[in-house]
Amino acid sequence: MSNELISVIIPCYNLAGYVEKCMDSILGQTYRNLEIIAIDDGSTDETSEILAGYAEKDQRVVLIHQENAGAGRAMNRGIESARGEFLAFVDNDDWVEQDMYEKLHTALITNNADMSVCNFNLAYDDHIDFCYSHMCDETVDIADNVFNYYCCHCACPKPNNYVWTRLYRANVIKESDVRFEEFRLGADTLFNFKLFPYIKRVTFIKEGLYYYVQRNGSSVYTAAKKGNIAKVYADGFEALADYYASKGLEEFCSILPMHAYTRMRSTFFYSRLAGMSDEEIKASIEKGFQGRKIADYLTGAAI
Repeated sequence: MSNELISVIIPCYNLAGYVEKCMDSILGQTYRNLEIIAIDDGSTDETSEILAGYAEKDQRVVLIHQENAGAGRAMNRGIESARGEFLAFVDNDDWVEQDMYEKLHTALITNNADMSVCNFNLAYDDHIDFCYSHMCDETVDIADNVFNYYCCHCACPKPNNYVWTRLYRANVIKESDVRFEEFRLGADTLFNFKLFPYIKRVTFIKEGLYYYVQRNGSSVYTAAKKGNIAKVYADGFEALADYYASKGLEEFCSILPMHAYTRMRSTFFYSRLAGMSDEEIKASIEKGFQGRKIADYLTGAAI
């Protein structure tokens, strides 16, 4: 098996209590040829010092500092700096199984895919929901039927649309010129959907190799508690619709009605996790979706 360089990009901001477990899980990978790009996004706690310590001890760690600008800009910095033939992303409060990148790399190479995807586990304070997403071991050609692929793999009951479960061929990202929007929330899902037209083949691993930590203080929980999450999803949906339209990607526009539904579903999911009442959720959706393109697709006005 080949031993190409994998660049793992980690945006880091004020999570000193989590970042060591994250870094240790990546540095301990069975796939050793890694470049770990940690972008300190203007942290004000001990995160920067912790990352500097790792950079001193292991030459594979590249530390980049920037003023606080959000994960989107941090990940774009990582993409521009990456030297690897493959790219991966990790949130700095999560961790991964020690053989995650070996398995993702093997699956991608074996199946001649542009992207490999593993399952993930939801890690709570008191328990873990293993293999949360509905997945099986398979390889799919997206170009054969875009709408069918979206329905089966992106709009299923427990979807896996995150960037951190994936290993990408770096040339696909760099040549497509797709980059992260500088939203503070939802930039990863938007990134994947904008990259859709340039990904021809995807291979899936049903095994849960990534641990997605559920924190009350995370950005998605904070947005839900403030009643802002519907607006965040409306912003992301509008950016995606505008992108497909600007590129003349009519085939991919066919997924937008279903995507609008999944954004509505995600609003309910995270709002309920944040303890919002039905009335609060309803008010959030009315405020966030009203007059926006996502409402047009939900009501059929845009079809």
